Amino acid sequence: MTRNSIFLPAIAFAVLRMLVSFTFQPSLAQAPTGSGVIALTGARIIDGTGRTPLQQGTIILSKGIIEAVGAPAAVKIPPGATRVDLSGKTIIPGLINSHAHLNVQQGATLLVRDDLIRRLKTYALYGVTSAVNLGSRPADELEALKLRDEQTHVMLDRARLYTGGVNAIGKTPEEARKSVDRLADLKVDVIKYHINGNPNDMTPDIYGALVDEAKKKGLPTFVHIFYLKDAKGAVEKGTDVLAHSIRDQDIDSAFAAELKRRNIGYIPTLTRDLSVFVYETRPAFFDEPFFRKGIALYREEVDPLSNPASQQKIRNDKQAQSIKQALHQATHNLKILSDAGIPIAMGTDSGAEGNPGRWQGYFEHVEMEMMAKAGMSPMQVIVAATGGAARVTKVDPKIGTIEPGKWADLLVLNANPLDDIRNTRQIHSVWVGGQRITGAH
Repeated sequence: MTRNSIFLPAIAFAVLRMLVSFTFQPSLAQAPTGSGVIALTGARIIDGTGRTPLQQGTIILSKGIIEAVGAPAAVKIPPGATRVDLSGKTIIPGLINSHAHLNVQQGATLLVRDDLIRRLKTYALYGVTSAVNLGSRPADELEALKLRDEQTHVMLDRARLYTGGVNAIGKTPEEARKSVDRLADLKVDVIKYHINGNPNDMTPDIYGALVDEAKKKGLPTFVHIFYLKDAKGAVEKGTDVLAHSIRDQDIDSAFAAELKRRNIGYIPTLTRDLSVFVYETRPAFFDEPFFRKGIALYREEVDPLSNPASQQKIRNDKQAQSIKQALHQATHNLKILSDAGIPIAMGTDSGAEGNPGRWQGYFEHVEMEMMAKAGMSPMQVIVAATGGAARVTKVDPKIGTIEPGKWADLLVLNANPLDDIRNTRQIHSVWVGGQRITGAH
């Protein structure tokens, strides 16, 4: 027997073992079956546009895209398609967090890429299929952009990511323009900047130059604000989106009309303010099964926030306590703007580095509940979290609605969210790019 005849069977066996091991590695994404075409049938379809829901509709998914949607008589199911009976369920577009953060927290032990991916997977677990990152840390910026670039040509087992990189800054108009130019060269999706209402803020001529440069580069601008006067200044300079609520006073009718005239988007981020004071005691939601779906990620923050000393510190913090009134004002202003027809987008500020207790995935559902309590109808909230969010952020024309040509990013629910917005928590399944994410129920 030759030496090769001895070693070849051993090599073949080793290769077989490796292939078997690889084949049975657990995966969050469902492998394509049959022709790769999937027909979802029998469900109520809320398409994210605000139109009347379609009862017992059919959606055809092919190559990650929605190929057709409509009544059974109007949609032909291709031969060989995998049929998924969803009778009694409700399908809405995957949720979009218009104000997210994807930051590796200090002290993280994973590689940056791996940590960012686990956060995107947690978003997807909760039906958030797209996240717009409004502020990276320098250490996260390039990895986030790499993940963004990959998502159009790989099967995703996580939320889609769109990012503005590190926030634009400048002490002079020239510095502000250079900051935007750097980000534009990185091919970010949006530009974010801050006006905090303090003496260190960029002056109007500086942030005006920043906004002007962003427009030249074809990039939408988002601004962090708190005060009405700062919001007015940002809008006057051409900013596209107010990325937080106005929280110091009522929004006047003239400014609401100006926002509508300019088609300015508004992201309330109510849970951002909730997170500042809610941990003055141990919140009841820490024990909710829906919250604890994300405990693999959340545990590192739950334990410190459950500490009595930490809770006492929040109770004694005057600024934290003052945010309670700011949240009340934010809620009131959301109702004013929603009634005025201003484009509203759901966003949470979840995941911001150095701000524990802003839960990626879970808080998006809390945000929607708070929006409904502010006076928005369940349909208005759903649109704000899907098609409306896509229109406000302008990061991808293929997200946000259930229509032919859009990404097959879907949230299937066991109950109708039009009856109660909390029914978005009744998750049956989540689909990203036509692939079902296992464990998302």
